Amino acid sequence: MFQQERGILIGSVRHNDRTSIARIFTQTHGMASFVWFISKSGKNAARNTLLQPLTHLDFQADYNPVQDLHHLKEAKNSIPYRDIPFNPEKSAIALLLSEFLTHALQDEQHNPSLFRFLTESLQWFDDAAPGTYANFHIAFMAGTARHIGIGPNTDEYTPGCILDMREGCFSPLAPQHSEYIPAQPAYKLQMLMNSSYDHMKDAPLTGQERVMLLNALNTYFRLHIPAFPILKSIEVLETVFG
Repeated sequence: MFQQERGILIGSVRHNDRTSIARIFTQTHGMASFVWFISKSGKNAARNTLLQPLTHLDFQADYNPVQDLHHLKEAKNSIPYRDIPFNPEKSAIALLLSEFLTHALQDEQHNPSLFRFLTESLQWFDDAAPGTYANFHIAFMAGTARHIGIGPNTDEYTPGCILDMREGCFSPLAPQHSEYIPAQPAYKLQMLMNSSYDHMKDAPLTGQERVMLLNALNTYFRLHIPAFPILKSIEVLETVFG
């Protein structure tokens, strides 16, 4: 039985000439996979553009309780982007976020606060003016960690602490292993985690610090989520931003 659903398309894989498999983080069921029938001609061909990563969707969903692949129909764009698809910098960041969310949310179930966080974050990013979103992907990844329950507790932070990535906590002492974020970038990361996107400028990062934190967050997720990979889009993003 079909029911009204809302979701964010995280990514899709072409299955054959007629179908793709769409991975959608849904409002009521968390991450789910759907058969997406591809239209090659006529008015319905425009529907294929909805397969762009991070598209906001309203659709009818038919969930099969005994299978991992479900059906959808009547999909439409619920919150059209005005800038992300046309801005090379934002498009590069969106590509990274799509790859990141594919793995970060791979087994995520119904999570209303996470769905709201993703929706509001992507809307902010689309509306963001030039020069205001350079740290967005770092704050977004850290915020996602918090909403899926693996983020470090910033209440434990005191000046001079490092972030022990293995333990997922701030500590005044460096551990014996090398998987930690040193004090200065850890300070800026916790600032990003405790501020709104509008106030990211209060935690200014150099290009070198941004690259370091991005790779450190990749390591953090690899330590806390089984089979989380090295994100290929990081290299693309570094190229775009020089």
